[in-house]
Amino acid sequence: MHRIAIVSSVIAACFLCGSAQAATPSFVCTKAKTWVETTVCGSDRLSELDLQLAVAYARLLKVVSGEGRKTLEAEQRTWWSSRNDCRKAASPVACLEGRYERQIAALESRPDYPGETVAKNIELPPEPIANAGRGWTRELSKYQKALRACREESSVAVSKVLVAWTTGDDEASVGARLVDWNLKEWVCVAHVDGHKVFRFEARDPQEQLPPSGPVYHLAAKAPPGCKAATQVLDVNGKAAGWISEADC
Repeated sequence: MHRIAIVSSVIAACFLCGSAQAATPSFVCTKAKTWVETTVCGSDRLSELDLQLAVAYARLLKVVSGEGRKTLEAEQRTWWSSRNDCRKAASPVACLEGRYERQIAALESRPDYPGETVAKNIELPPEPIANAGRGWTRELSKYQKALRACREESSVAVSKVLVAWTTGDDEASVGARLVDWNLKEWVCVAHVDGHKVFRFEARDPQEQLPPSGPVYHLAAKAPPGCKAATQVLDVNGKAAGWISEADC
């Protein structure tokens, strides 16, 4: 959960946990291991507060530097550790809610807190796909070769992938909904190892395909207009694009 500790910024995160309507914290709930993590993931209110705190902390990290940044990070680490004390409280969830609310208020009341003056696109630092992926993008590493083949097959520049999925009984193929820079949508089906592209054509609006989201952006820079985007790294530690909760 202290993934938030290395946040240089975040405006929305967790990215998977249940339905699209469910509240999500700033970390990946399917990887929750500690008591605090599982407790936060089990409460919509705590999930909302966790995300709100991550936003406040990220905004401050954008404007503080030097010793001030070191002090802020040290104070936040101490606060993260203190949450475990709530495990012994009569009402652990209420205890955590109170701690989150007080910490959010403390950060947002600082004289150097920038609020909305910070750039709208506050990003998380790069993370391995295995850590940052949510929804279908949790399998992004497995889809990469097929997606690369689809991009090479395309006569247009692909800007993002709305969703990808395995097809066939043996899951040897990958289907994907792609969008080019002119916002035209395409459908591609390729071998999972990228050996062959079986289909690449403009999407028929009548065709039933898996719904989009989260969205995988292929640009080197953060996608403009996104409230949150996490840069992801491939298995070799190289930048591999960005993931956002919704299309933007």
